[in-house]
Order: sequence, then structure tokens, then C-alpha cells
Amino acid sequence: MRRWLELLSLGGLAVVGFVVGIAEALGWLDKVAPKGITTLTLIMVSGVVVVLLVELTPLRALEDIRDRLAGLDIDTIASSLRRTHYGGVVEVHKRFPDDAFAARVAKAKQVTILNTWIPNLELLEHELETAIVERRAEVRIMLLHPNSMLVGLREAALGRSDGAGNAFVSTGIASCLDTLSRLHRRLAKRQGNLKVRVFNSQASVSVYRADGRYLVSMFLHGQLAINSPQFEIEGTHDTVLGEQIQRELDTLWDIGRDVDLGDWNRSIDMIRF
Repeated sequence: MRRWLELLSLGGLAVVGFVVGIAEALGWLDKVAPKGITTLTLIMVSGVVVVLLVELTPLRALEDIRDRLAGLDIDTIASSLRRTHYGGVVEVHKRFPDDAFAARVAKAKQVTILNTWIPNLELLEHELETAIVERRAEVRIMLLHPNSMLVGLREAALGRSDGAGNAFVSTGIASCLDTLSRLHRRLAKRQGNLKVRVFNSQASVSVYRADGRYLVSMFLHGQLAINSPQFEIEGTHDTVLGEQIQRELDTLWDIGRDVDLGDWNRSIDMIRF
């Protein structure tokens, strides 16, 4: 209805403009308006109206397109594409984004870290403590058993030691357990929210999870996992990669053995696989 009213209005204006122009040329308007009406002005106005009539259809087509786009949920479509075409990957980072992950931990209710050891643990220590104390978040940490034969394999892949002839990986795991033990003592009544397990199995990926977001990397030769590209993945069970990564976390957790952070050295010595 609106379209037809617009067409009729503009068409009527065009006809009136031409009729008045003709009347002016024949002198019929002198009796009504002695000063007359400028014919040129009327012709220009009529020409503009004609142009509007000609352009109205494509303009209306553009409005229709705009209306259709306005009705689309762009965010939902983009999310669907990420889930179906990209498996849940939302971004790829050149290396581990410490600040971004720390910010997510600061708001998370569930945090899980799976790595041979966590070289950047001290950068996350404060956020982990805040998450547990202030929001009662559940934090799960999975590390390679420091006496596992896989320590030597990862050591050979990295091609480095701690400078004193000790296994670099084993030293890193021990350092993490020291840090987690100190954190455990500070948690007081919330100590049960921090759970640490060690595993004696070949982890396929390193994973840092904060709620429904994962940062996933690979154990490449010659560099730490945190210095390798990180695939940021969303979704725990509703994306292809999210589901697979969560399954890997669950598998390693089931394989692992609990570490008593009250005396982690004794606890480690008592663990048998």
C-alpha cells in the first residue's frame, strides 16, 4: 500500500507540474497570478519528480534488501559457521596469550590446564587464587609425572636441559608443584577446589581451558607448547573440536593420579601406575 501511495503522489506531482507549465506558456495563469510562475522552475521540478519516479523501484529494492538483512541474526549465523565449518576455532594466536587467558580465568567458574608442565604458571597464580577464593571456581591441573619415562622423550624433543645436567622437563614439573603447593596452603577452606593430578601417558596436546573457551597447542620439537601457535576454540560439547578436546581432558584426568599438595614430594613417590 505504501509503495502505491508513493507512486501515485509522485505521478500526480509530475502531471501537475507539466500542466502548470503549459498553462503558463498559453497565458492562462495571468488571470490567476499576474506575476506568473517561472516555467523553467516548474520544468526542473517536474524533471526531478520524473527522476524520482524512475529511481523509486531500485531504491525500494535496496530498502527491501536492508529490511531482510535487519531481520538476520548475524552473530548466530557467524557462530553457526564457526561450529560447522571451522570446528569451533575462533582465532589462532602466534603464542600463548597470557593476559587474555588470565582475564578469562578471572571470570571463570571452571579452569582446567593440561600440559607436560606449566612454564607460565606464576603469571596465572593470582588469577587462579582469585577464581577459587572469590567465586569458588573449580581448578584442575594435569601434569606429567616427573619420574615418567616420557620426561626423557620430551627432554630429547626440546633439546635442552636446566644447565645443571638435570632433566629440564622434570625440573619444570617440580617447580609447578612447588607453586601449586604454596597456593594450596593459602586457600584455607577452599583447598578442595584445587585438584592436581599427574599422568604417565603421552598427551597429544596442551590445553588451557576457562569455562567454554580452550587454548590448544601441540608439543612440537625444539619449542615449548606455550611458544607454539595456539588455537582458541569455543564450545565444550557443541563444536567438533571442543568436544574432542574435552574428551582428551577427561581421558587424561581419568588416567591421572591425585597429588597431595600438603606434601607433594612424598605423594609423588607413592604414586604407582
